[in-house]
Amino acid sequence: MSRLSMLAVGLLLALGAQAQDHPANTAGAIVLKAAHLFDGRSGALTSPGIVVVKDQRIVAVGKDAAIPADASVVDLGDATLVPGYIDAHTHITFDHDDNWEKAFYENTLRSVPEQAFHAEANARRALRAGVTTARDVGSSDFIDVALRNAINDGLAEGPRLLVAGHAIGSTGGHCDSAPVPPDRMKPAGTLEGVCNGPSRAASRYASR
Repeated sequence: MSRLSMLAVGLLLALGAQAQDHPANTAGAIVLKAAHLFDGRSGALTSPGIVVVKDQRIVAVGKDAAIPADASVVDLGDATLVPGYIDAHTHITFDHDDNWEKAFYENTLRSVPEQAFHAEANARRALRAGVTTARDVGSSDFIDVALRNAINDGLAEGPRLLVAGHAIGSTGGHCDSAPVPPDRMKPAGTLEGVCNGPSRAASRYASR
C-alpha cells in the first residue's frame, strides 16, 4: 500500500480499531500522527503530520494542531498523511474484468442480492485504496442507492457515495440493458433510464 494513501485508510481503519479496542474513548478525540502531512491546498509538505478527529469530523490539521489531553493517539510512524481521494466517475456496483465477455456473462447471470455483495466488496476496496468520496454515475436495480444507504447506516464499508441510480441513455445505446435474463426480456423504459427524443421522464425520475 502506498504511503500516500495513509490518511484515508489510516483515518477510517484507525477509527474502527479505536472504537473496538477503546469503547470508553470513542466520545473523545482521535489523533493521527505520522512523519509527514501533505497539504492539498498549499502543496506544502509539513512535519510532523497531525490530524485531530472529533465526532467523526476532522477538526484540526497540521504540525501545530493542538492535541486534546484526553485524545487517543494513533502513531502511523514513517508515513505521509494526505487528503482522501475523490473518484468523480465510477460504476462501483459493477465488477471489472479484463476479459469483457467473461465479465458480461457472469454479471448477467448473477442475481441482484449477490451483485449487492460484490458492490460492497468494491466499495471496501476503494476505501482502503484511499478513496473517501465517489460519484457513481450509473447502476442497475438501484444497488448503488442501497449501498450508499448501507454505508451511511454503518452496515457496510465504503466511501461517501453520490449516486445516480440508472444511467440515462437511448434505446440500443450505451446505457441500454441486455435483454436477459428471461425475466427481464422487455423493452427498457424510463424507469430503467432509457428514453428517446425530448422526453425528460427518465431524468425527472432519477432526480427524485
